[in-house]
Amino acid sequence: MSSSHNDSTALDYCVNKAIPDGSNLYYATVFESQKNRTIIITFHAFLYELSEIIQECSDPGVARIKLKWWQEEIERFFNQQARHPVTCQMQECIDINQDLKSTFNSVIEFFDHFIFIEQTDNLDTVLELYQSTTGQIWYQCGKELNNDKESLDIMREMGALIHFLACLQHPNTYINEARCIIPCSYISHTDLINLLHESASKHIDQKEVFSPLLIELKDRLDQTFKRLKIKDGKKMKHALILNRFALKTCDEILTDGCNLLNKNISLTPLRKLWIAWLTNTFS
Repeated sequence: MSSSHNDSTALDYCVNKAIPDGSNLYYATVFESQKNRTIIITFHAFLYELSEIIQECSDPGVARIKLKWWQEEIERFFNQQARHPVTCQMQECIDINQDLKSTFNSVIEFFDHFIFIEQTDNLDTVLELYQSTTGQIWYQCGKELNNDKESLDIMREMGALIHFLACLQHPNTYINEARCIIPCSYISHTDLINLLHESASKHIDQKEVFSPLLIELKDRLDQTFKRLKIKDGKKMKHALILNRFALKTCDEILTDGCNLLNKNISLTPLRKLWIAWLTNTFS
């Protein structure tokens, strides 16, 4: 009775963390089997635990202490001594092996790079960091769902793009003096910081700066969607649905004038459900 109760509590924690009502992942997993849904939720709960450290800890020292704790928790997890609800739930639903341990440790190490992000020359360079963090979690999630290597590579790329877009909508965290995820091929760091200061005091036109970036993201999202749909669409419906949510969010931001520094654009729950149904039915 006690073990069953603990398992249920761990899963409930992961559900609340990864798929609160109205979230993108909530609608993306509506059509998944219960087994696959649990796997997807558990991997994303782990991902959100790490990404929230970067988002919520303004003190780099505190962020590093929390990431260090997760490194220790991964060690406990692989010794069957997990303490956290997410790792407790992992013990119940995923295949535990040394490759997974190495991946988790690597992901945590690369999340440390989010604490300070110097502006890169181009989009590919900054996306490498996202592929080494979110992308790797998507890769392992896809692997647990029994997908082939080529599909997993697409999943890694897709996860990176979707997380990058999510970070763009949190400029206070990811576009500032210490972190700059927008490459200098779109705007210099100095000009971007000036733009941030100006946007706080008056309405300015951000379209010239951000529309090329969003158009590039849309193109990359569309390419990964088509490749995954052809390769493994039936197995990876949740990834395809999340991709369409991201694409439509880019459309909304572009329509709104690319006011990334002033607004957080999201799709309505009804629209998400409609997109999820269309993607599930015709992909």
